[in-house]
Amino acid sequence: MPIKKGDVKLVKSRVMDDVPEGGDGPTANPVEDGKSNAIFPDISETDRAAGRVSARKLHVWVQSPDTDTYLGANVIVAEPPNDPNVSVTLFSTGDTFDTRTAAISRVEAYLSIGASYPGFLSGNHIKGQATLSIFQRTAELPPIGGTLALTWHEALNDKFVQYVRVTEATATLRTFTDTGGEFQRYILELKLSDPLRADFTGYNVSRIDPTVAEMERSTKINGAITTDAAKYAGVVPTSQAAQIGDFSVKASSIFTQLVPSAQIETPIADARSNQLLAGVVGGGAAVSVTVTMPFTTTQSLFIGGAVKPNTLSLSNGGTVLTDVGGRLMSAGTQVGVIDYENGVLSLLTNAFGTGALTFALTYQPAQVPEAVTQSQGFLVTAENRSLSYVRTIEPPPEAGTLFVAYMVARRWYVIRDDGSGAIRGPDTGFGSGQLNPSTGTVAVTLGALPDVGSELIYQWVEPKAARDASQLTLDNDGRLYWQFNTSGQSSLEPGDKPIVPTRLEIKWVEADGTTERTVTDDGHGRLMGYGTGTVGYAKGVIRLSPTTLPPRGTQVSVILGATTNVVQFAGVPAVGASGSVTGNLGASDLAPGSVGFTMRGLLRFRYKGGPVRPWREYSNWYFRDDGAGNLLVETLLNGTNIVAGSINYATGDFTIAGNVAIPAAQARNVAAWDNLYLRDIPAGVMLVGNKLA
Repeated sequence: MPIKKGDVKLVKSRVMDDVPEGGDGPTANPVEDGKSNAIFPDISETDRAAGRVSARKLHVWVQSPDTDTYLGANVIVAEPPNDPNVSVTLFSTGDTFDTRTAAISRVEAYLSIGASYPGFLSGNHIKGQATLSIFQRTAELPPIGGTLALTWHEALNDKFVQYVRVTEATATLRTFTDTGGEFQRYILELKLSDPLRADFTGYNVSRIDPTVAEMERSTKINGAITTDAAKYAGVVPTSQAAQIGDFSVKASSIFTQLVPSAQIETPIADARSNQLLAGVVGGGAAVSVTVTMPFTTTQSLFIGGAVKPNTLSLSNGGTVLTDVGGRLMSAGTQVGVIDYENGVLSLLTNAFGTGALTFALTYQPAQVPEAVTQSQGFLVTAENRSLSYVRTIEPPPEAGTLFVAYMVARRWYVIRDDGSGAIRGPDTGFGSGQLNPSTGTVAVTLGALPDVGSELIYQWVEPKAARDASQLTLDNDGRLYWQFNTSGQSSLEPGDKPIVPTRLEIKWVEADGTTERTVTDDGHGRLMGYGTGTVGYAKGVIRLSPTTLPPRGTQVSVILGATTNVVQFAGVPAVGASGSVTGNLGASDLAPGSVGFTMRGLLRFRYKGGPVRPWREYSNWYFRDDGAGNLLVETLLNGTNIVAGSINYATGDFTIAGNVAIPAAQARNVAAWDNLYLRDIPAGVMLVGNKLA
């Protein structure tokens, strides 16, 4: 007769208890169906308070007198326990006769012994001790949260291994003396999350490190690596009904409990301020219009273009809608959503009824420029793996451009900033967070623990890449230009010879072979004629924007005046009591507009009436004359300069003021927008002259 359903049974192993010899081979005793405590004992009050891991080994046995072929079976956990603090998980070691000790070692083998640690246990450590003392040759500390493997008697029969997690670490350099004289070693003091479960013998600090043979008979320290040696099967309820033919199902979680854990995560954001894709950005002043149409749950309202987040107001009668982070709100309740990039408003409830009405609409238009995104990836390790992460991004991301991606079970999940600072995903299970737009601090709580070895990826658009055009200072007045120098290279690097003011001439012939085009300089750094642009006389650099582009292959002739002399400075410039710098260029009868040199200076700033502070270390600044006896310091690429001193063309004497005030608007560009505090500079930035480079 065939094998019947009742012939396939679960039978108990030889030792059904939580003892080292638990498990082993099968017996003929079946597990009674529906009987309480047939496998596990009741949960005691002690276990409920402190937690416990119970392991029982069961075998599948076909008890049938028939000789039909047994084609196999599978075992599942059909229903989860009613108690949310209790979980049941299946796993197999593949060994019919192994015991509880071997099985539990597979559970604990989430971590495995890695490479040797470059340190040695200092002295003997006793059972119950919650600290480690290690001596080594370098000051490198194991990472906080990192795991070390202590192996006692690796080469003997009583081998014992314990994994210890580091919670605090300090290193002290100490000097020791032996027959060979003095030598130094770093002494590490490590605090552990759990006490030692056995005695571990160590070593006396010596000039010669312990050998491999010595460590095999004492204590050896190794790093730990993640292995995931065991595979588990359990059951969790689905959060949405699944249908036959579905390729995926949505469950409440893919995780279960293996060992008791009492970990609480408390992210700390903005406890200390650091230092002192496409984004929707403003496209003009706010506009107000009236729109007459039905606006219902079935008919959306199209504004006509992109909308800057958190600037919209839509009203009819006493009902007013405003936008907050992609949501349309009425009296604190969400009634709809808004697509900022396309300017589409959609209602979730008929807040205005179903008829055609006249709406008063106010919003700030926006643009959606494609900007180069910035990204950072942070490796998820066994030490830093958690649900909550805090990062500070400088400068703060443009509103609505931040994405945070993480991987769980080899699948990517993404949450993003909605424009108001709130970070959300398409579902609450994806996680959430908050972006502080002032400090750039991002605090996120993920929907699940990310995979070890994966990365947590932040992607955003910097404000500089998404600023209004009115706030940008464009090189060469924003016009397309050729860049070349007197070395004949298409480069803005200094050429091999300077340019004499008013003696520059650029010529080419149009495609007809007869029409000649000419561009010259005005002696003050500007090009004129059949084109515009700038010229750096001392550097020998030219930016040319021709009135019309010549045909491809056109030969361009650059004619320079007589070569300008490059002279050495006459002595070291003197610094006066007021900080002013005076000196002589070492030449006389200078051609106006031909002087250029570099001086070291310190950029300083005053923040909101506070003290004057250095911005960064001394750096080189380029000075040139304007042809009228003034020395200018270059602050921007487009030729905007500030008067910083004077020059006597006849004698070569020059003077530079000690403090040169730079307007705040230009100071921000000088500092390259790399500090958020520069946004509020009320006073100028000062350049303090030091010495010629």
